[in-house]
Amino acid sequence: MELEALLVDKLEQYFRRCMQSLPSRAQEEDSNRLALVYFCLHGLEAINRLTLTAEEKEKHAKHIYEHMIEDPRGEMVSFRPSQTFALPLESDRSYDLPNLSATFFALCSLLALGSDFSRILDRHKIMRFVKQCQHRQGPSCGAFSPVTGLDGEPFGGEDLRLCYIATSIRKMCKYDSMTEEERKQRDTDIDVDSCIQYVLRSMNDSGGFSSDGWTEPHSGLTFCAIASLKLLGYDFSRNQVRFESTRDWLVHRQVEYPETLYGDCDYEYWDQADEGAFNGRENKFGDTCYSWWCTASLYLLDPVYLDLVDLSKATKYLLSKTQSRLLGGFGKNGDSFPDPLHTFTAIFSLALWKTSSHQSLHFKGETQLQPIDASLVISKRSLLFLTDAVQFDS
Repeated sequence: MELEALLVDKLEQYFRRCMQSLPSRAQEEDSNRLALVYFCLHGLEAINRLTLTAEEKEKHAKHIYEHMIEDPRGEMVSFRPSQTFALPLESDRSYDLPNLSATFFALCSLLALGSDFSRILDRHKIMRFVKQCQHRQGPSCGAFSPVTGLDGEPFGGEDLRLCYIATSIRKMCKYDSMTEEERKQRDTDIDVDSCIQYVLRSMNDSGGFSSDGWTEPHSGLTFCAIASLKLLGYDFSRNQVRFESTRDWLVHRQVEYPETLYGDCDYEYWDQADEGAFNGRENKFGDTCYSWWCTASLYLLDPVYLDLVDLSKATKYLLSKTQSRLLGGFGKNGDSFPDPLHTFTAIFSLALWKTSSHQSLHFKGETQLQPIDASLVISKRSLLFLTDAVQFDS
């Protein structure tokens, strides 16, 4: 199958534009500023174009550290999602709320910039915040909320996305490499067992994961569930039969609606242009980001599962249908304006397929794609920096 080119030069220009400014239609994304920084930095890493000077890296790292918050008692450290929310020093800082996801995006971005945050951040104070966001009782026991209230209790809705974010922060704070005795002495670790049980309770009968196990499964939540378990060292063979159903459900998320079957039917969810794409739920159209959520989930369950889907068709969909030849970047679908999230997930999908599957994929620009880590969703280069350079003293 002949594949179109990955427009690496335009992708680089697109990410660099997004790091400087965004169109007016994206002004409501200010509350996700650190997320946008993460998409751009690691997107550039994945195409081997993060060619910042030492001065530029220091400048970007300084900007991220400016989002850091230490609670009034000096017991917790975390990050706010945007400086727009920063309260003046004379204000009641109790309402300057840190955010779990912002902390994740900040740490990931600092890794891409080669900033050793172990020299600046107290990992135990970060983990005390993460622990305080975890529900300790009730039907949501083990889950996480995005912030804590003034009473120190988890505040806000909880779901599998926040479990993933919490377990990723734990990984970047290297709590998984501490001894059990060290973690007990600190008393700042999350309750790993209750988190695992919460994730497992969210598995639907179909094998996919949903908000509570009784509602419709979603491939984005399924990735968060599987990656959380992976980061916590869960052995998937303990529930082999159940996770085989997860595998099957994910494989069937690839859109392959033959025209001979649906072409003459008035089926509202059929679109020939979606061929090869992945969807998030049954009877939904294809979407760029689900290429990542589905195939990364398969890879985390077992790398050989990548070969159960047709990656040539998936690659063709991304490169020919959702890649913008004019602006660079990728949109949600062929009719959508490119955005940082879908551009990032498209590139990470292509990088995963090119470097980790046995299927033959050849297209112009492929040699620029770099290996990535599917658990933390960062480049392998950043993972190596975390492993070798980030060394906490205690």
